[in-house]
Amino acid sequence: MMHLYKRLLEHIDGKTLAFFSKINIYGFGLLVFWTVANITLLPTRVDETAPRQLQGSALGLISFLGVGFAVFIQPIAGRLSDAWPGSDKRRPFIIAGTLLVIPGLILFGAARGFTILLLGFILMQLATNISQAGFQAFIPDLVDEDQRGIASGVKNILSVLGTAFGLIGAQALFAINASSTWVVLYIGTVLVITGALTVIWVPQISGKRSGRWREAIVAALSPHNVREEVSGTLKEHTMFRFGVLAQFLFMLGTYPAQRFLLLFLRDRFGDNAISLAAIGGLLAIVLAIAAAGVAGVLSDIIGRSKVLIGTAIIGSFGMILIGFSPTLSFAAVAGGLIAAGYGAFLSVNWALLNDDLPEGQSAAALGVANIATAGAGAMAGLFGPIVDVMNAIFPQGTYEVLFGVAGIVAALSIWPLRRISTEGLDEQGG
Repeated sequence: MMHLYKRLLEHIDGKTLAFFSKINIYGFGLLVFWTVANITLLPTRVDETAPRQLQGSALGLISFLGVGFAVFIQPIAGRLSDAWPGSDKRRPFIIAGTLLVIPGLILFGAARGFTILLLGFILMQLATNISQAGFQAFIPDLVDEDQRGIASGVKNILSVLGTAFGLIGAQALFAINASSTWVVLYIGTVLVITGALTVIWVPQISGKRSGRWREAIVAALSPHNVREEVSGTLKEHTMFRFGVLAQFLFMLGTYPAQRFLLLFLRDRFGDNAISLAAIGGLLAIVLAIAAAGVAGVLSDIIGRSKVLIGTAIIGSFGMILIGFSPTLSFAAVAGGLIAAGYGAFLSVNWALLNDDLPEGQSAAALGVANIATAGAGAMAGLFGPIVDVMNAIFPQGTYEVLFGVAGIVAALSIWPLRRISTEGLDEQGG
């Protein structure tokens, strides 16, 4: 144990952590932006612009289109970034996406009708997926394999902090009776500042320097080439393929904790439990941050798959336990397990994906990996009918069934992770 502790300390260096923070700062801005946009602003803006009798359908439509753009735009933008023939193939995409988000945000914030709101939201999705395509390739471009675990841990820590910072900032503005316009300005400013810092802090990453701009762009945007590259990546890179599958299953299984937790707390423990959930949310953020950092460093030492299997067990066990919680204290412990498992899993799995990327195609491949995240978010809506059916036939067991099924789905992620381990695909650590 002491030997392991010394090895952990060897991986934690002030200058290294500072560098990892700099190359991941844009992730903080993206999470501030989209957490507030999706959770706080979108329902309010739909309520203000869509007919009352169609607001549910309007919210569903705009959310569905958002997922669709995340699925299709990012891999294409990633291919374009990988093939960019200029002297810098990543930062131009950060700049372009960050600047393009401004008119989208203006349309979104000022729209008086749903059509303009939808147009602004689509432009925001297009812009941020362009910039994210360049940003998420920084770790494979700039970090050695034996430190990608801690680099991914820092990335996830900043993402969690971005989520917290976004929600707290938006709530503070609303608390002083600020209009949604000020909240729009707030998230736009944070994204622009983190984009500018990224351009200043991240070193230049050279492109192919072929000079043939038109050929490079046409080849990168070809639907046939995109299809062939995606298929080839998933077929030839086995660890990457299993990592994408594990991410999809784990996130699909843990999404109900985000979507139905407040309903569960209210129905089982009363309205007072919802007010206490804010405190629990802060503790969950602290746990997720700590777990992401420790698991990331540990995965650099003993191997990704071993740590991932442990985090999947912790997270799925927490999901199952929370549905059977007899007291609020018991639910808090189960929620802590979910938070720790979730934060650690995302951190280490991102490092695992970065370990098995096709040469020269990192941005495009990681765009494909994000399909797992977007797809899990879309399919998580299937848990809704479980709640409706159980409420109709056996309301006393609604949440036991919901979180039990969700926990089993999350636990299924252990299968592809076991394949990675037993087939010797993960040779990190020792």
